[in-house]
Formats: sequence, structure tokens, C-alpha cells
Amino acid sequence: MSGKMIELTHRTINLSVYVLLSIGSIYSCWVPYAAASGVDFYSKNESPFGISNADWVAKYWNWDYSLPMDPQTNVIAALNQNGCLIHKENSMVMLADTAAGGVWNQNCTISRNEGILIPIWTGECNAGEKDCLGQSFEGLTKAARGFDLGKIKGLVKVDNIPVATLDAVDYKTNTMNNVTEVYTKEFNATVPDDSHVQNEKYGTFPGAAHGWFVFLKPLQPGNHTVYYQNSVEPTSLSGAGNSNTAQFTYHFKVE
Repeated sequence: MSGKMIELTHRTINLSVYVLLSIGSIYSCWVPYAAASGVDFYSKNESPFGISNADWVAKYWNWDYSLPMDPQTNVIAALNQNGCLIHKENSMVMLADTAAGGVWNQNCTISRNEGILIPIWTGECNAGEKDCLGQSFEGLTKAARGFDLGKIKGLVKVDNIPVATLDAVDYKTNTMNNVTEVYTKEFNATVPDDSHVQNEKYGTFPGAAHGWFVFLKPLQPGNHTVYYQNSVEPTSLSGAGNSNTAQFTYHFKVE
């Protein structure tokens, strides 16, 4: 994830003992996946609400660009413990980026008609960033994918039942259950000057993104929890800076 948030946090986050132990214990007992009652997914070939997966990811990134940084906490300003950091667009609810790192609980109300877009790990490059200035779409795509190198594990649970897993190392994916790997087309990336993304220039530029996402179909009415986590470790290809660990739990009231 490029000049992504905090330039810095998502690649260089200090891991707490709690996070390390909890992630280690969960990964050690992973099952390929289990079907939670009433949980279904959009496949890579579907277009949720008439919009392709790639276009959803482009929309996701434009939302991410729009989020400001809190200069005092060095965390996205809208991300508060027990808050509700989501973005709703065209019947899709988008959840917070794992690049924020840490352990977070969110409490939100959504509709029974809204799908849920869950990011496990994603990177982008836009032509306003230092590493991507003046690059072609091919160059932007290569850079976005390069930001996602590393040893990556991801897990999604709904109502405490594992429903999606990811295990990838650099350019090889070993396991991907109910997870979609997405490369976007070129899109217009709008980065305001108060964005948490650290750009050389601010405005609208050509952009490209890559990542692993879970596209959940609408949940049944009632109370549900959506939990997702990742663990990113550096490799010889990624370099030492590519590291991250995050755990997000969203408590949803679905009406």
C-alpha cells in the first residue's frame, strides 16, 4: 500500500504482544473455511449492484484518499475505538483499511440490502505520488502490486465462524477461500491536501490499485459481527518495510 496511510504505519507498525499472540493462536488452528448461516459472497465474476469488483476497489481507494489524518494521534481521524468508520456507496458498505494496524472495535447500523466490502491487504499508486510520478498505467499497476509483496495471511469471520482465508507470499497465492484478488483498471484518484495518504502533489491523477478483498452479500436482519485480520511479514522481495498486523471487529445492527 503505497504512500499509504501514515506513510509508515501500515508498513512499520510496532506489534503488541497481545496482537502477536492472538493472531498466532488463530492462524495455528485455521480451517480452510466454514459456511456461516446466511452468509454468502459475490464471486470474482459477479458485478455487485451492477459494478465490477475492480470498479468497487477504485471507489474504495477514493474513499480512503478522502480520509484525513489526526496529527495528534497519527491515525486516520475518523477511526475511533467503538466508533463507526464505514463508507456507504451504491448499496455497498466499505470497511476500514487494515493498513491502520492495531485492534479496533466498531459499532454500526446498516441495511439488509447492503453488501459489505472487506479489505484484507491492498496497495495503490497514483501519479501524484513520489514513486509514481509520470508513470504509465502499466507502471502504476506494477507499483501497486509491489506494495503488496510480503508474506500475507488474512482471516474473516462472521458471527465468530471463519468464512474466508488468505495465504499468499509475494507473487504466489497458496490459499484463497472466498477471497478475491483484484487489479483495477486505471481510475481517477482524487487526493485532497488533508489526505492521510502522503502525496507529492494533491488533486486528481491517474491511479491503479491491487489487493485482496472479501465481497459479502447482504446479511440477514439482526445483530452480527464481522471480524477480519491480517498479518504481513517482510520477504526478500518486499523489503524490510512491508509489515503489518491488524484486527477489526464490526458489530452490525442490520435493519
